[in-house]
Amino acid sequence: MNPATSRRLLFGVGGLCLALGLLLVARTFWSSGSSLTTSAIDDMSALASDAEVINEPVTDDAALATDDDFPAIEDSAIRDPDARTEPRTGTITVLDTIPHDTGAFTQGFELDGDRLYESTGLIGQSTLRELDPETGAVLRSILVDDVFAEGLTIVDGEAIQLTWTEGIAYRYDVETFELLETHTYDTQGWGLCDDGDVLRMSDGTPTLQTRDIDTFELLETVEVTFNGALVERINELECVNGSVWANIWQTPLIVEIDPETGVVATVLNGDDLRPESTVDDSGAVLNGIAHDAATDTWLLTGKRWPIVYRVTIE
Repeated sequence: MNPATSRRLLFGVGGLCLALGLLLVARTFWSSGSSLTTSAIDDMSALASDAEVINEPVTDDAALATDDDFPAIEDSAIRDPDARTEPRTGTITVLDTIPHDTGAFTQGFELDGDRLYESTGLIGQSTLRELDPETGAVLRSILVDDVFAEGLTIVDGEAIQLTWTEGIAYRYDVETFELLETHTYDTQGWGLCDDGDVLRMSDGTPTLQTRDIDTFELLETVEVTFNGALVERINELECVNGSVWANIWQTPLIVEIDPETGVVATVLNGDDLRPESTVDDSGAVLNGIAHDAATDTWLLTGKRWPIVYRVTIE
């Protein structure tokens, strides 16, 4: 896509209906055994019936919005978004696209200055790689042990890569990809980001973990909520200006989280980003967020997607 053909993606009910459908698809490689209980994500259908109140999940059947609730939601979300105190819906504007390796089962995506790194998953196919941020070409790549690699972040010249169920985090020299040390943890590993003095980590539950940036010790946790409802499947993470942005696994949603309170501040629907060539692949979901601090733009991609989008988020 040429930048001159930039298009604005406003998110509607059709995208949310697809998101709800995707929630019914079992994760190909998720064997944790946890049940998909009613949650903020599951209940998005309650508000999808009204075009003006998309992206407004609630907690359970007893808390479903009624017709009386809709005017207040519309007033804050649509008519006066600047004055809104509830979670807001955001807008993605596509600026350009670059190619992406369709063999990459993207688990982590990270810009460090002008260098782009990616962690890919699947047993026997997991890698740590550096990409050309302009062309998408793989500049270098190493296979990770016989594990399912997950989230990735860069901290002071070191790459930290999670594993899904192995409970191991690998720390590499980012220049050589030499393994420096490993850390262990007691949960699953999903997403990871550098929030300055600490690391933020997700494990697929509503719990957002805070970990020591050097020792990887668990420091504290907070439950992620949307209008008081727990938000499950918090996945790939990106820390930006004190907020944590997260993909919601098996949906096209991206949320902005206050890491101190766990409250969701913004919801984005990236359904229109999904390439047509991936619609029959249930595993090819949105799962890559990288923020470019120099330009305040973002790179968004997904598992086995053929493209990466450069976008702005408002």
